[in-house]
Amino acid sequence: MQEILDHLAPTDWVLDLGSSHGSFPATATSARVVRLDLDSMQGGPDRAVQANAAQLPFADRKFTAVISNHSLEHLERLPEALAEIGRVLSSGSALFISVPDASTFTDKLYRWLANGGGHVNAFCSPGQVIRIVEQATGLECRATRLLCSSLSFLN
Repeated sequence: MQEILDHLAPTDWVLDLGSSHGSFPATATSARVVRLDLDSMQGGPDRAVQANAAQLPFADRKFTAVISNHSLEHLERLPEALAEIGRVLSSGSALFISVPDASTFTDKLYRWLANGGGHVNAFCSPGQVIRIVEQATGLECRATRLLCSSLSFLN
């Protein structure tokens, strides 16, 4: 994510999707940041928008980057949301997606302990995520990274 944020200009716009109060600090980029979440963000950051990701209230090609850090697993209308992401991204832009691997013991335990944890989509492989995103957005995957987690969230 930081690699994308580092390369944005002060005139660029970045959409932090499903971020509530932010999936990265505003100081992490010189770009203008819009935080969007379905839930109300009273007392949240500047440029906080309460909206459904399946109906983004922005003009076509508005954003140079979209950051979706652990939000796609929560979206009930995933195909529509991905199509909207594709619509609001400008040409030559970047999309960062991070989702939990639903096939792992850690994720299964989290879902069990948290009564689902708000997760309505289960992603079990990078290939699955890439196919879904490419089909819905028309974007081509440029890179993937495997991120591993532990049970530290139980502390």
